[in-house]
Amino acid sequence: MIYSISYDLNRPGQNYDDLYDTIKSASGWVHPMDSLWFISTYDTIGTWSDKLMSVIDKNDRLFIVDITGQSRQGWMDKKIWEWLSSN
Repeated sequence: MIYSISYDLNRPGQNYDDLYDTIKSASGWVHPMDSLWFISTYDTIGTWSDKLMSVIDKNDRLFIVDITGQSRQGWMDKKIWEWLSSN
C-alpha cells in the first residue's frame, strides 16, 4: 500500500527528528514536499496514525490517506513519479 502523509506542526521551533525517524521506519518512503511524505507499507492507516500521533503534539495536525492504485496528477520531480509507479 502507498499512504500519503501530510501534517502541520503548530508549535514554533518544533523538532521534526522523531517524526521523520518514525516515517522513515516504513519499508519505503519519499519526501517530495516540506510537509508531505509518501510511504509504502503493509501496516494499516490506523497503525500509522497511532505511530505518528505518539511523536507529535496534540495541537498539531495529521492527515493520512491510502493512495494505492489511485489516479495521480500534479507537478513534482520525475524521481517522485518514478517512486510512486514502482511502489
